[in-house]
Amino acid sequence: LVEGDVLVTNHPRAGGSHLPDITVVTPVFRGGKIVFLVASRGHHADVGGITPGSMPPFSRSIADEGAAIKAFKLVSGGTFQEEGIAALLTHPETGSRGT
Repeated sequence: LVEGDVLVTNHPRAGGSHLPDITVVTPVFRGGKIVFLVASRGHHADVGGITPGSMPPFSRSIADEGAAIKAFKLVSGGTFQEEGIAALLTHPETGSRGT
């Protein structure tokens, strides 16, 4: 990670609680070195699962619940990665049915 990077995750196997809780992690630098990380978590009503609300009781896999993001560099060196996050959220191979 370098200054200006920001990560996003929501996957339960990568520190998330459930998919609607999306966490953004930002490293804080001092003297060119990471001194700590700041994390902000927000709950979202829907992350593209097979039913509205992204928590269907009849899910058979995590893909049924919506977009599952293990880790994605949302901002790289200060540049927002809009195309990358849009692709991640709208392509079925990510587990998302679309948003």
